Amino acid sequence: MGDQGRQVILGAGPIGHAMEAQLRADGVDVRLLSIMDDPAYDMPGTKPERVDGADAEAVTRACDDAGVVYLLLNAHYIDWYEAFPPRLQAAIIGASTASARLVYHDNLYLYGPSTEPYTEDHPADAATRKGKLRADMAALLEAELAGGRIEAAIGRSADMYGRGALNSSYDSTLGQRHFYPLLAGKAVNVLGDIDAPHVYAFVDDVARQLIVLGREPEAAGSAWHLPAAPARSHRELLAAAGELAGVEARVRGSRISTAMVKLIGRFQADVGEVAEMSYQFEQPLRLSHQRFEEAFSAQPTPHEEALGVTLEWYRANPSWGA
Repeated sequence: MGDQGRQVILGAGPIGHAMEAQLRADGVDVRLLSIMDDPAYDMPGTKPERVDGADAEAVTRACDDAGVVYLLLNAHYIDWYEAFPPRLQAAIIGASTASARLVYHDNLYLYGPSTEPYTEDHPADAATRKGKLRADMAALLEAELAGGRIEAAIGRSADMYGRGALNSSYDSTLGQRHFYPLLAGKAVNVLGDIDAPHVYAFVDDVARQLIVLGREPEAAGSAWHLPAAPARSHRELLAAAGELAGVEARVRGSRISTAMVKLIGRFQADVGEVAEMSYQFEQPLRLSHQRFEEAFSAQPTPHEEALGVTLEWYRANPSWGA
């Protein structure tokens, strides 16, 4: 693998900015690049350097002399199918040309419903369009690994909250539709079962753990679940956030039920993209990160600490309210 002294981050959303800050604090030469067509996918309030992430030649030039390349994909659901595959292909070409390790940030969508915590051995059995896309992309990278054409690691994280992670399509994953109303003393609507445990990762933890996958020799060649604090229900998490904020958290089921989202989704493609993921919010969602923890001794940030950092960002950035 190439010199780890220079690292390239392809993706300038919240994770990318957290990674850049952590790497620079460690004295690492790092280049952060926005790779999406729409600047709305970048960290709110920032204007990062841009490169066409679907252009393999441009990405290869950007990765020249890198030792580690990180790929962080971020887009609205409806844009995944056209935007993500060519960017993965370009990152593979760019990293392999530079003899760099590619660290690909993935999520849990390739897994179908499960009553048990997901482990790395869980099959890629999702029946959803986005789950199948994620499974196909992971299989592509794994084929490149198996063929010896690239050195790579995959880091899979749960849904995230933290600085700049706005999220929250139809009141789903924790983001601006929850934290802004909470801070204003208003009722907070949550899609799905508000009492079902749901695993959430903290953006800063995900950034730190991806850096570990880029640094540690034994990380290469595998997919890893990135550590997150224990799963808690939306009611519990928002109650904890309310206590930190000094307000009472009035948490209630979304005004648009998952059944209604599914019905609307039959006629509106963007809503349908949310509807097909409803199983993640209607039942417990848990993740095992034992393998990562045993290999690298990583401990996730407790929710109360992570929520405190998150609320501080939302207070300082009121203009991004829904």
